[in-house]
Amino acid sequence: MGKARLAYVGERKQGDIIVFAKEITSSDLTTTAAALTSAVTGGRLVCIGGLLATDSTGLAGGTNLEISVSGETYGMNVPLEETFSNLGASISRAWGFGTSDDSTNDRFVSVTAVPFFLDNGDSVQINSTSGAGTGAGKILIVLFFRKIDASAYIASA
Repeated sequence: MGKARLAYVGERKQGDIIVFAKEITSSDLTTTAAALTSAVTGGRLVCIGGLLATDSTGLAGGTNLEISVSGETYGMNVPLEETFSNLGASISRAWGFGTSDDSTNDRFVSVTAVPFFLDNGDSVQINSTSGAGTGAGKILIVLFFRKIDASAYIASA
């Protein structure tokens, strides 16, 4: 008889944090919204903050980077927007955790940055405005979600 294996999933609780991270190449950003995450399953989440960090090349070609909510019922449709010019080489931009949008170029998102709600079935999308991204520069997008419902889950698209 073979050995039994148990996979420990861990206790899932309301209020737990899910950390989502995905790297995107500048030339993959288009003016049409594309899925950044899967649809939320098992409940509801709230994005409480995050980080945008570029590599040594950064983003080029577009005007603004937008992160939006598909199927949005509550709150803003585009809760995060930052200019491409503020996402050049080796830049980090944060939002949430008591920060607010700030136009003084002090490492916080400068256009729009607010926490946002994801209902079961909603997903996070990404796009560029006024033109597609160009070049091989990369951006790491990190989103911090707090579970409203214990079984809520989100993954990369």
